[in-house]
Amino acid sequence: MAGTFSVVLSLGPDPFEMERLHFIAAALAKVEGNNLISLIVLDDCKPARDYESIATLLGHKKLQIYPSPRQFRGHHWRGGLATNYLFGFEAAFGSGSPEFIIMIDSDCLLLRSFAGGLSDRFSANANLGIIASGIKGDPTGQPAPECTWRDHFFKWSRRLRFRRTPFPRVETAFVGNNRTIRRLLLNAFNNGWHEVASPQGGAFAVSASFYKAYVQHQLTGRHGLWLKTDLTYDLIFGLLCAAFDLQAVDDNGPAGTFAVTYQGLAFPPGELVRRGYAWVHSLKCNSVEEERALRNDLLHAARLKLPAVGR
Repeated sequence: MAGTFSVVLSLGPDPFEMERLHFIAAALAKVEGNNLISLIVLDDCKPARDYESIATLLGHKKLQIYPSPRQFRGHHWRGGLATNYLFGFEAAFGSGSPEFIIMIDSDCLLLRSFAGGLSDRFSANANLGIIASGIKGDPTGQPAPECTWRDHFFKWSRRLRFRRTPFPRVETAFVGNNRTIRRLLLNAFNNGWHEVASPQGGAFAVSASFYKAYVQHQLTGRHGLWLKTDLTYDLIFGLLCAAFDLQAVDDNGPAGTFAVTYQGLAFPPGELVRRGYAWVHSLKCNSVEEERALRNDLLHAARLKLPAVGR
């Protein structure tokens, strides 16, 4: 069926994460229940949590829960988090045949259907790897800020470098993971990735063409490749897209799919709905009460009625 997709989400240990997940799952079930193949959750909490209410919303066959693949190693929002998302990315394509997957953070919300539009764009361009926000600009039309990670990428391109932590040593890129990372980084720059363009983390779509190239580069089963790096998962997906010589484009204008910014929302709730966005990010506020109120305002503006938590 056209427009089939899976969603990948790494869920942190905060108890409030389950409430966020409830509304994501409820919205997916209501507006894209026929197109959703699976919701894949990488649970970064110990002990494991009870997902029965989420499975009831989606259908038990559509919910896949995996204990944290990083096993609490690596930085929780850099290399460690990237390890979780790459595992989920492989699991999504390995356990089904989605046309694309959506990588999301828990502090986003779905307001309308979107799968048909993304399916059309991916189908029209086999060289399209990522559809996102923040590649060239943000939802307000402002250009994406210059990447501050150039020095981080430069050090990974060296064959030899001196490391100070956790103890002084010389690290090489002649073999193993460092060699692979260096090869991918150089491939990306050789393919024109000089502006270090990457999707804004929060919500973005990755195509089946991307996964095909991932397999061809013999990266399957190596989701821990980036575990010890200081790179975030959105930067890594941008790097890989360029290394595979695939295109990454924004879909964050009016009637676009992704109103995604790093902190806060690009527009007030009513304006986000008026402009017709599907995924919005970030709802994270200074308190649980503020975030609940903001989510309620968005759902009310979108006239999207979802079951309350615990029902």
